[in-house]
Amino acid sequence: MITLRAMTQDDIEHGYAITQQLKWPHRREDWQQALALGEGVVAEEQGKFVGSAFGWRWGEHAATIGLVVVNPNSQGRGIGKQLMLAVMEKFPDAVIRLHATEMGQGLYEKLGFKVTGSIQQHQTRELAAVPAVSIPTGLTLRNAEANDVDLLTELDHQAHGMWRPQLMQTLIADHQTVLLQDAQQRVQGFASLRRFGHGWAIGPVIARNIEVAQALIAALMQGLRGEFVRIDTDAALPLASWLETLGLVKVDAPTTMYLGTPWSPQAGEMQAFGLMTQAMA
Repeated sequence: MITLRAMTQDDIEHGYAITQQLKWPHRREDWQQALALGEGVVAEEQGKFVGSAFGWRWGEHAATIGLVVVNPNSQGRGIGKQLMLAVMEKFPDAVIRLHATEMGQGLYEKLGFKVTGSIQQHQTRELAAVPAVSIPTGLTLRNAEANDVDLLTELDHQAHGMWRPQLMQTLIADHQTVLLQDAQQRVQGFASLRRFGHGWAIGPVIARNIEVAQALIAALMQGLRGEFVRIDTDAALPLASWLETLGLVKVDAPTTMYLGTPWSPQAGEMQAFGLMTQAMA
């Protein structure tokens, strides 16, 4: 019999072991960050950890679900569905976003999720050529500071409707986050670089246009020659072809799905050129 309960720090090692079996790139630290920013549900059988799923509430009306994993020896028994239903119950009033593997898409469709697009995962094991930083005319680059949290939260919200002040605070305090601003100190975009998986991940990348996004990414790539670098981008936005020129090839394309009406950015406002993670979006 499968029982469900809330995830605790003691469960991270078990979840990490399953993602290692599945050859997912997540480190223990990535699991820890996921739990710090959200909440998890664990499936047990006779006291043994057999699967888990995470959910993150991003404000009153938005949530994401991800890191849905089931021990390979226990798959095909409906455990993933039980985990999904348990997490979905936490967000009855929210529009929920997730990114589905080919294996999981059928289950999510049965639970009411609709396909809205896809994400392209681009990466290189060794960044061969660091791009030159070309700052758009009239803009200046600087590091984000603690007093930028509220502003970055608002710009992030413009891009995808999620309200994530705790995440913005973490990105500024614990990782390298840069922004571009104009002469009136109006921020035109920001991006973060952090350790994730096999090396480095760049994201989120929130920008008003592709030129700003490219400049932010190039700035964060300085010093990463020879390093593993990953960026997850919306397939509908024009960043992927540029990433290919840098040697970041597409290795995966999970499906974007929503339960509820997807967020649509207003014309001229911020767009999410890069994700934080596929799980958190």
